[in-house]
Amino acid sequence: MKKTVLTIMLIMAACSVYAQTGIYKSGSLLWKISGKDLSKPSYLLGTFHLKSGAYLDSIPGAIIALQSCEQVVGELDMSNMPGMQMQMQQAMMMTPDTTYKMLYSDEDYQYVSKEIAAIMGAGLEQIGILKPAAIQLTLTALIYSRYFPEFNPADALDTRIQAEAVKKQKPVLGLETVDNQIYVLFGIMNLQRQADALLCNLKNLEETMALIPEQINDYNRGNLNNLYQLLENNDICPSTPQEIDALNKDRNNAWMQKLPEIMKEKSSFIAVGALHLAGEEGLLNLLEKSGYSVEPM
Repeated sequence: MKKTVLTIMLIMAACSVYAQTGIYKSGSLLWKISGKDLSKPSYLLGTFHLKSGAYLDSIPGAIIALQSCEQVVGELDMSNMPGMQMQMQQAMMMTPDTTYKMLYSDEDYQYVSKEIAAIMGAGLEQIGILKPAAIQLTLTALIYSRYFPEFNPADALDTRIQAEAVKKQKPVLGLETVDNQIYVLFGIMNLQRQADALLCNLKNLEETMALIPEQINDYNRGNLNNLYQLLENNDICPSTPQEIDALNKDRNNAWMQKLPEIMKEKSSFIAVGALHLAGEEGLLNLLEKSGYSVEPM
């Protein structure tokens, strides 16, 4: 179970990403990128990281696009998964100078411990060695996995895409490192802020869980705008502007510093979490503003 949760954290797009107002490109998971200085088109796929690898076969045009490209690009190059899991596990651990009894009142401590025990089978006395953000991510992984009982980290959608490239001896590139993701997951918020967010999310767990089927349905239909609006309109435990930017805008902007040269050098099949595609600050809009032609497949 621990290995599965660590893998999910590494390949799971941050779920607390919020939409921008306005209507932007939507209606497809797969997009063709051409024009400007590209001699061959590249393709951008929005993934749902808990989908099985077999889901790739159901996305219109995805297999042909993948086969036509000279390389694959993901959020991470997952070729060294054991090493990345070790880094992630170390980053999840609570600092030795802080305990949950320092972060919570007695009443809140008992509440959090009881609620996480109901889902994870252990309370804060047992898993208090983990940072609050790590507990939150573990809870999220366990809750979402109820909707994907067939999920196998070794054959997740993102994993399969990279495995197909390896089989064809094509290069696989990562847009960011594990250290980048560790910062997003555990470095943006201090421990008190993480603890407050965990408490809020537990108090609103039923409301959050009620949104999951709609999220999955929007993804299956390629309705990126609805997926974004769903999260924006149900901002149950609000993030700060800095936290929101670090999760989505800053990462997208950093990727946009790399993607033009990557696509110019080799035609690329780019697979990242679907929430990174839509909205004013999403990759589809940023690519189009940079002069590329962006078309749904």
